[in-house]
Amino acid sequence: MKRFKKISAGLVLTFGILLLMVPVVVSTRREATSQDKVDALGSLIVGIPATFWGVWLAWGMYRQEEKEVLEKLQSTFYRLIQDENGRISVLKLAIAAKLPIAVAQDYLDHKARECDATFEVSEEGKIFYNFTL
Repeated sequence: MKRFKKISAGLVLTFGILLLMVPVVVSTRREATSQDKVDALGSLIVGIPATFWGVWLAWGMYRQEEKEVLEKLQSTFYRLIQDENGRISVLKLAIAAKLPIAVAQDYLDHKARECDATFEVSEEGKIFYNFTL
């Protein structure tokens, strides 16, 4: 279904953009007839909704993908919190969620503020977040 949506969004967006190019081409031609101008107007009338529809489909897919990533990240975060008795490091979350370390750091900082977590620095300089269970 995802593949179908991606293909549909791409095709509709491409079709809309192509239709929007027709009035531009017609307006730059000196020998454009009145029929060409009517056709260009029709192309514009169909091209605008098609382009908006393609953008709407693509935006919806983007939002859905972001939602799925966030849900997976939250699930991984809560599982690690339970497995580690509330003590978690940035590296552990990054590895478990398959995220860049900077993204895991930002997520843990956000969750730490949200849940009033405490911080602990080990002798090696590693930062651990302690969440109360």
